[in-house]
Amino acid sequence: MKEILKKMYGLEPMSIEHSAVGAGSDTYFVTCTDGKYVVKYPASSEINHLEQEPELCEYLNHHGIPCCRFLRNSTGKFLTSDTDGRLFHVQRFIEGRMYDWHEAPDWLLTQSAQMLGRIHTALKDYPGLPVGIGRDFFQFMTPERAFKSYENSLAIAKDRGDTDSIRDLQYRMELMRRFPKQEFDLEQLTCRATHGDFFITQILCGDGKINAVIDWTTACVHPVVWEIVRSYVYAVPSCKNGEIDKDGFARYVSEYLKFAALNDSDLRCMVSLFYYQIAVCDYYGQYYSSTAGNRHIYLRQAVFSTKLLRWLEEHS
Repeated sequence: MKEILKKMYGLEPMSIEHSAVGAGSDTYFVTCTDGKYVVKYPASSEINHLEQEPELCEYLNHHGIPCCRFLRNSTGKFLTSDTDGRLFHVQRFIEGRMYDWHEAPDWLLTQSAQMLGRIHTALKDYPGLPVGIGRDFFQFMTPERAFKSYENSLAIAKDRGDTDSIRDLQYRMELMRRFPKQEFDLEQLTCRATHGDFFITQILCGDGKINAVIDWTTACVHPVVWEIVRSYVYAVPSCKNGEIDKDGFARYVSEYLKFAALNDSDLRCMVSLFYYQIAVCDYYGQYYSSTAGNRHIYLRQAVFSTKLLRWLEEHS
């Protein structure tokens, strides 16, 4: 890595540290004679679009959204291939603290909601991003398909003796058997370019303020309300066990609305849309199929989303 960074970027690395944060991607913190940088190998996935991230971040920085700043290599490109053919980016290091799930202080909850509203407003007319949760998602991600996926994951869990996962997967299978029929009219929802993975560990914080929003590899077009709900439940301390404080969530939405608009359909469907998505997505399957060293993050996500499902089913 030292040789290719010197050849392609003119950098002189003094030390390279591998990051344990994040799921799937390989990230390295590189200290050079002229400062610190981040080298990231995004995970190979259909939802990762590493080629779009640098220009998107340039656009966002220009529109007042603090995020990653990428270096061009000696050929003028943002993407570089290493000797094994793997593609990577080089970014300038951004100072800041990263809060863990359910550790957001009140000021960060407020600024997180406001920042997401600012992002959606800035990206209102941004073209070319792929569709995330759209018609294809609802045609493919059905309760019937989810049941089969959970069935496969359950077999693996039983083979490995993963008692907790067995219990959760059996619950999810039973939920799919009785899952209510739900249809969402995407024409009536606000669907816009968004971060795609905006939640607490993608936010670098300074002293009472957000320094930057990082990791835009999964940027896409979603119903914006999905990202609002998801960012809240992973950040607020009261949701650690899957319980959603309705008053707290209403305050979060009100902060978002200071910078972006939602229509009546958005407000009516926001929680049910999020509920549907976490119900039909097999995070346990992601965990079992992953070969990443930090694959435990998928299991953590699986366990938490199941807690949310139990609470949402009871309170829907």
